[in-house]
Amino acid sequence: MHNNLQILSGKTCPYCNCKTQLVSDKEIYGKDSNYGGMYYQCMLDKDHYVGTYSDNITSLGRIANRELREFKMRGHRVFDPLWKGNYKYFSSRPKAYKWLSKKMKIDIDKTHFGMFDINQCEEAIHYCKALKKSKLRYLYLLRAKLKI
Repeated sequence: MHNNLQILSGKTCPYCNCKTQLVSDKEIYGKDSNYGGMYYQCMLDKDHYVGTYSDNITSLGRIANRELREFKMRGHRVFDPLWKGNYKYFSSRPKAYKWLSKKMKIDIDKTHFGMFDINQCEEAIHYCKALKKSKLRYLYLLRAKLKI
């Protein structure tokens, strides 16, 4: 059995419990790919993979199958606007992740969509939507009180 650090670093596939290999974008997206970069890919199931940072060695998190990748994308769609854009709730990405870490009661160094499983993605999405809803409600009530 592999340890959690190997899973979170992309070195072990959590689905197959086997080692991964570092491959190019062409192994993931086909020979005509021009995405660039490297990926950790499960040695038993090529649909289980994770990208790397610009150093092409450090994984962006755990190996993900298609379903988990979809949940991570959904999570980023509700989380990212909390810290960037015109109507952000936090002044920076680290502050947004610090808030999420406290809400989810997990260490800040493990609070990132790249490291989340499906249940954690769903939990994070829930907290992000609840924050947005509570802020919108507050603004609505404030606006009604000020009659603007």
